[in-house]
Amino acid sequence: MRVSNILKPFKTVGKFLVEKPLTFHFPPESPVFTERFRGRHIYHPELCIECKLCGIVCPNNAIEFLLEKDKKGLVHFRTQVDYAKCCFCGLCEDICPSKALEMTNFPFLVAMDKKELYYDWKKLSENPSLTLPSIKEKKGLIPWARARSFWIVNFFTGCCFIEAIPWVASSFDMERFGLLAIASPRHSDVLLIGGYVTSKTLKRIIRIYSQMPNPKFVLVLGNCPMTGGTYWDSYNTIKELDKYIPVDLWIAGCPPRVENIGYAIVLAIEAVQHGYTGKKEYINTEHGKYSLLHLIPKISRDYNIIEFGPQHPASGNFNMLLKLEGEYVVEATPNIGYLHRGFEKLMEYRTWYQNIMLVQRVCVLDGASYELAYVGAVEKIAGLEVPKRAKYLRIIQAELSRIQSHLLNLGLLAAATGFDTVTRITWGGRDKVLYLLEYMTRGRIYQIYNIPGGVRYDIPLDFKDKAFEILKYLERRLKDYDVLLFNNQVFIDRTKGVGKLPKEIAIELDVTGPNMRASGVAFDVRKNVSYEAYGDVDFKVQVLHEGDAYARTLCRRREIKESIHIIEQVLDKLPGGPIAEKKMSKGGYFSFMSSIPAGESIHCVESARGELCFHIVSTGESKPYRVKIRGPTFDTILVALPKLLKSVQVADVPVVYWSLDNCPADHDR
Repeated sequence: MRVSNILKPFKTVGKFLVEKPLTFHFPPESPVFTERFRGRHIYHPELCIECKLCGIVCPNNAIEFLLEKDKKGLVHFRTQVDYAKCCFCGLCEDICPSKALEMTNFPFLVAMDKKELYYDWKKLSENPSLTLPSIKEKKGLIPWARARSFWIVNFFTGCCFIEAIPWVASSFDMERFGLLAIASPRHSDVLLIGGYVTSKTLKRIIRIYSQMPNPKFVLVLGNCPMTGGTYWDSYNTIKELDKYIPVDLWIAGCPPRVENIGYAIVLAIEAVQHGYTGKKEYINTEHGKYSLLHLIPKISRDYNIIEFGPQHPASGNFNMLLKLEGEYVVEATPNIGYLHRGFEKLMEYRTWYQNIMLVQRVCVLDGASYELAYVGAVEKIAGLEVPKRAKYLRIIQAELSRIQSHLLNLGLLAAATGFDTVTRITWGGRDKVLYLLEYMTRGRIYQIYNIPGGVRYDIPLDFKDKAFEILKYLERRLKDYDVLLFNNQVFIDRTKGVGKLPKEIAIELDVTGPNMRASGVAFDVRKNVSYEAYGDVDFKVQVLHEGDAYARTLCRRREIKESIHIIEQVLDKLPGGPIAEKKMSKGGYFSFMSSIPAGESIHCVESARGELCFHIVSTGESKPYRVKIRGPTFDTILVALPKLLKSVQVADVPVVYWSLDNCPADHDR
């Protein structure tokens, strides 16, 4: 190996020493989020006309009304919000005719008792403010040391884990607080539960919690483990996690913003530093104890059976049983269902408009594609003609979502192969993309931006300038990824020739997206079918032929560059005009609670993971009669992955797995 090749990575990393730091100060000296973010509400009772529309449109039943008499004896309905249920979709703000209920950009909602997250109308009328605790007093050496060295075992049970990721990246850097993420519950003192909990996942949580030494603390992200949240009517939802194990800190949000998680960490540090040792331990095994005996084949002396996931740092909430002969995989059996929520059935009980909020959550890693596929199918039935400006704005959102998803995957592949520095750099860049998405759509993770007929908001006047600045930054970083990763001989040796997927097998198994294109199949829905305004922009479909883990990862890196090129073209060509059309071609106007004509449609888009289709049936009512989702990961993970893992070394299982870019929530649905 030439000396120059050895020195290149050091030169690249050295550039970061003279650049502006990526890491945000925390607690924040000033907000690192945009003014447009949808956060805590503020209620103006003097403007309220008591129409109750906000409560009617709320998909989570988070808004309630208090009947109260004023000083004159007149009866009023006062609006109240339960933030243990609220998903911050903003539909209440959109429908309010008098602007009595508005959303601020305040994200900090943390409580030791979830009842504190219920805001009555008086509390809701107050301007939100952040009071950071003082961490100056100390109560003994042991509490001080314990508070400064939390060892955290993560269980990414659901969507909310996505906002814990930036704390690993350079943007927030959890290690400056003394926090350390570890794999073993036996060495940890904090259990961080990342969102939605199914009855199947609950058994795992109880098992992990019971193995942790005392004192131990449980922090829970998101509203689903508090009340069921968005999935309050799903049969598979554990709606009150504290019925089964004690919870020390509830972090509200859907998902909670990354800064809100940081605020919770600061509160936890203060509490432990002042002698808090956790709530009294109890365990409720009402749903049964954890067991996989029904899945494990007959034990043989020639083979070992081990588990991969769902609490493995490299698995997401996904589980496989691996049958090993020595260090090699003989058989891989997916064990799904840890994220099953019953999306398709839940959509039958929500209005056409409310489902916009729901569909993004099918895959938190690229929610924009799911709302785009859904509204496209609805528009075909309703006969809604989308204005050209809205089509262009949709492309910007979709491509930004593709970029952040691919950056997330690059970081995961880098971590799986031992390149932690690259993980921090790629995820730091991803935070810049999320900032841009939030500035455009008012949502950081779940944008809830597309509506049948167009989009909810136009872009701010200075959006173009901010977008071009961040896109140029991302394009520069691609060269760094080449030096640190793709031209690095260690990464090449770990990924080239590993998990090969031949072209014929990819076609036979219905693999789509970058995984298919890396095997030599030149198919991209944006180019081959064309939807929205993709026919107006010039881009190349990235195709490689090796079909291995390296090719799949490189394909995504090249697609990032193409997405940057697409967004730049769209911004330059962006037409004027309206951003939404509400008039349906078959008569009537589309609104929050309207019905659409009877009919049936299929609409497909190119998501970050491949072809995504929604099949919808309408009987002319205000809710769908039937919805079927064809996600991109079902065939890739449940059919192709077990075949690719045969004869692979066990150390390469995470490499093959993440090279396929799984989204467990998509195939579990």
